[in-house]
Amino acid sequence: MENLGRREFIVGALSSLFFAFPKRAEAARRKGVRVKLPPFPFQETVITGKKKGKRILVVGGIHGNEPGAYKAADILRTVEVEEGELIVAPRSNFLSVLANVRGYNGDMNRKFATLSPKDPDYPYVEKLKELIRELRPDVVLSLHDGYGFHILNPRFWGQCIVIDEENFNGYPLGKIAREVARAVNEKVSRRRWKIPVFNTRTFSPDTKHPEQRKSLTYYCLSKCNIPAFCLEASKQLPTLETKVRFHLLMMKEFFKIYGIKIKPDFDTLISETGKFLERKRIYTARIRINGREVEISSGKTFKVPKGSTFEFVAFHGSEGTNVISRDVNMNWRNFLVRRRISFEVKDDFKRIFNVRLIVTS
Repeated sequence: MENLGRREFIVGALSSLFFAFPKRAEAARRKGVRVKLPPFPFQETVITGKKKGKRILVVGGIHGNEPGAYKAADILRTVEVEEGELIVAPRSNFLSVLANVRGYNGDMNRKFATLSPKDPDYPYVEKLKELIRELRPDVVLSLHDGYGFHILNPRFWGQCIVIDEENFNGYPLGKIAREVARAVNEKVSRRRWKIPVFNTRTFSPDTKHPEQRKSLTYYCLSKCNIPAFCLEASKQLPTLETKVRFHLLMMKEFFKIYGIKIKPDFDTLISETGKFLERKRIYTARIRINGREVEISSGKTFKVPKGSTFEFVAFHGSEGTNVISRDVNMNWRNFLVRRRISFEVKDDFKRIFNVRLIVTS
């Protein structure tokens, strides 16, 4: 336990609100410790091929408790593109990924129609929309892990390719999806693991799934005239590695149809999925307390006097490494702590170590 109570401190800057009211700022400093956490980034990677070709966007992490989806997307960030262009947004809803919940601020896949700027997800939804409007991909693949096996129960969303209509504006969505499903199913022996096509008929007046009109794929089709598909692995597949492999199997066929060639190829990624998921990493967090920095690699408790500033500055680990606290609203990244708080340094859904802050007099 590190006790910083007897050391000399430089009081950090408070928010602009407190600058406007010096007396209030001074009172706040006396009451607790100002905590600053890094923002949740919107991750995007654009990989341009040596040869020109079509452009494909892969989106993962809209739902934070679907690791097969965002881990599969993340693997694609490591490849080279030989022909065409690949855009990857692996953790569209980074907070929900770290919290390991479907949607910490509600279901993000129901926020692409209208959304208040006050919604905490607003900047991330808008960034994804902006990415689609500006880069104009030839196809968008939205990756998810759904419940159950659709082939056994049509009410379940797991293990299928979801389309919004059989055809839309000349795009043969059903034909393409069935071609992908057919190629994948040739490699699948277990019936329940086979991939059917699920047509929600979202544009039809009598659709049974009107909620899909708020989804990413519907936005791509209706507002941007870009074909989009939802790829669903099943949450009930036995391992994370199996989920990721099914996403890679489906994406392999979409990439083939649209002529996007990558290196290493999909067969290599599929055969070596375990290596990507089990890669050993060294995790550290760099913390700044009133200008003094310390780097830690395991759980630690800090005793810090009132009037101080306690900041998480940076992390070393993976692209999924960041910090949350379940003791406060997780959207807060700049706030005052009066007594104590516990933080989790995480790699996506996996907790690496805890950091405790105790406020002293």
